[in-house]
Amino acid sequence: MSNFNNNCYLIPLSSGNGGINEAGDLNSIYNKIFFNISSTSKGVQPVTIPPYEIVVLGQFPNTRYFSLGLYDNHSAITQNITDVNIVPLTSNDFNPYEPGVAFVNGQRYGAAIHLGGTPGKIQTGCMMTGYNIETNWMDGTQRHPYINWNFDAAFINEGTGNQVHEVDTPEHTNPNQAGVLIIRSYLDLTTATSANQPHVIVRDVASGCAYPAAYIASLGNIVTSASATGNVWLNQDQVQEHNVFANWQSGQCWGIVPPPYSEAQLEFERQDEYTPGANPDAAYLIANVAAGLPQTLANVGEVMLIQFRVPTTPPTPCVNGCSRSGNEQMRYMSISFQTTGGGTLASLPDSCPANPITPCTPLVQDPNGNVSLVVGTGVAQPSWVTAANGYTWLDLSKIANYTELNEIAIRHILPSSWFDCSTQVVPYKVFEATTTNGKVNGITGLMGLYSPWITEPVAGAAPSPGLPAIAAPITCPPGQFSCNACDVYPNGLPAIISPANQTCAIEPSNTIEITKVVTQWADLTQGGGCEYVVVQPSPPLNIVGQGFGYFPLGLPYTGNSNFLQITDTTQTPNWSAGYTGDPCTATIGEWSDGLISLIANVNQNGACPMAAGDTLNITVTNQQSQHSFLFSVGVTAQSAVARKP
Repeated sequence: MSNFNNNCYLIPLSSGNGGINEAGDLNSIYNKIFFNISSTSKGVQPVTIPPYEIVVLGQFPNTRYFSLGLYDNHSAITQNITDVNIVPLTSNDFNPYEPGVAFVNGQRYGAAIHLGGTPGKIQTGCMMTGYNIETNWMDGTQRHPYINWNFDAAFINEGTGNQVHEVDTPEHTNPNQAGVLIIRSYLDLTTATSANQPHVIVRDVASGCAYPAAYIASLGNIVTSASATGNVWLNQDQVQEHNVFANWQSGQCWGIVPPPYSEAQLEFERQDEYTPGANPDAAYLIANVAAGLPQTLANVGEVMLIQFRVPTTPPTPCVNGCSRSGNEQMRYMSISFQTTGGGTLASLPDSCPANPITPCTPLVQDPNGNVSLVVGTGVAQPSWVTAANGYTWLDLSKIANYTELNEIAIRHILPSSWFDCSTQVVPYKVFEATTTNGKVNGITGLMGLYSPWITEPVAGAAPSPGLPAIAAPITCPPGQFSCNACDVYPNGLPAIISPANQTCAIEPSNTIEITKVVTQWADLTQGGGCEYVVVQPSPPLNIVGQGFGYFPLGLPYTGNSNFLQITDTTQTPNWSAGYTGDPCTATIGEWSDGLISLIANVNQNGACPMAAGDTLNITVTNQQSQHSFLFSVGVTAQSAVARKP
């Protein structure tokens, strides 16, 4: 590899924070590069070089959080390697994201993106011996396994504009054709140089030798850091259809946060499951802001007082030898103020490193992590609203286009498995509040104090009960037993919000039933798909039915639980996956009342083997009702010659 790790072969990635049109966190850096395998988009010339792979090289940055994310031509995530899971490039390098490990400059990593083809005899001088490149490998030919609207007949049948969702086959005969790599870092203290920024090398699969960067650039259709070019390689029809499907799905709510704790009527819900280029390690809690609110507040001399609790987070990044313990509740959180079209006005993180490279405004916290954020939109900062008095002050009126504010977003990244108050526990497109769950005049929600409560006090000349001299955490309202615990799912479904119904409620649960279990599903309206499981490594499973409730451990989720079990009753001995104590796990991407989509982490490397002719028993348990249902499904052989990944 040392023969190619130089400017003749290295191709740089673009760099930005997504704050212009991607609703990015302004404390982040996104390095991005697009790749083309066999794009069929209009005007894209066929790839003329033999099958190639991409080698990613870089140095671990001095950040709070770092990851490599791979996206297909729908701009949907297919694979993600989080910082702590990245194997260092050589035995002389180490991973500074391990608990208890302090950052040291110059620690290297590498990764490989496979894009098809068959390796041949690697030529002398082109070998990667001694380098951990293939250890961190990702498959760029894979398509995303979730967010498949072919299971939603109502959407497919609603008019002529809704296309069938493009999916792969069990035999991998309809692979992904293009995509994008996004390398994320948050609170980066690394001074960017050509040596420490990530680069890629385009390498011939058969010989292992790299192509000169200038030659790849001259072709114009292999890799690019230019979004204007790379986005053309993606399937924009499917990207748009994903957005249409996300907007078509209704929001749902069990309850609301009532006045005076939400005077602005800003209710928070979890974001759509699909957002182009979304980070799978992050979850977002969104409140839509009424048009003109910034000017309305300024006209009457009011501010927004946003109060919430910050989870415990690591002290990283730093330059004094600090490290994360691994016992923090969360890796990173922030609050952002966004405009129509994905612009970001401001992002305030849980804390800022000393001497940040880019301007950083931290959230002032009391010893328990409570925040009192005062947001002005045209009024002067009250003299007592200072950090010394426990307040964080943000003057949006100093930022261009602040009157276009339309959204407030809470971002939670990598909550610990034992922390049950994160945004990840809120189902997609469901509001966080659960105030109808039997508490008298109480404010309850799935995130408790970790979800914002917003009031609109007058910013007068002197302190007032609404904006006291010393910031005070929200106190429990009359009749509520505790403000410190996060609520559990109500025993029932949230009401569907529609033009005809704007009332939140706990609806009766559906009787639990599984009607089918399938792998890939091509077109529900035409009878497509397979009403059985097709044998393959790590098979995707889609469980269709009703009465599943919601998954309480947060999504996405990899591991075992008490709510799902996959058992092969044919293999000797029988094996089970996905249930507490099982040897194999499940990766759950979706869990709604009528559909569960997951990857069964079985039939790979000899663990939990599966063969044609086997019978699988699938058991789902509704955590809210504690009712279960068992469904048996057969395993069948593949029907075509599988394409090499």
